Amino acid sequence: MAEASDIIQVADRDGVALVRIRSSAILSEAEVEAFGEALAALAEMPVRRIVVSFLGVHHLTSLVLGSLIRVKKLLAESGGDLRLADIEPHVYEMFTITRLDRMFRIFERGDEAVASFRSEAEA
Repeated sequence: MAEASDIIQVADRDGVALVRIRSSAILSEAEVEAFGEALAALAEMPVRRIVVSFLGVHHLTSLVLGSLIRVKKLLAESGGDLRLADIEPHVYEMFTITRLDRMFRIFERGDEAVASFRSEAEA
């Protein structure tokens, strides 16, 4: 099975967990499972603000979308949020076709998504 550290890299950015996906594709069942478990573990930690950067990700399965939905719901239950960034146009199509672009706040760049949490806290 794929390990979480093989799938994602997490960095703290002003109290926001910036998650970078290490692979250009999340396709296998093991990769999807590791990705979902790693995000769910983050959602259980005190950090309640997460940005997932899809920078360099060219392919993913619809199961990844399911993992994102589950984590977003987990975070919402505790007052947190999940935001997405750096999604290539052909991958973004999956979000628009499934209308998940309406569920998630999606930013062009990861630093913009991180800053959006900061600007909300200041408001």
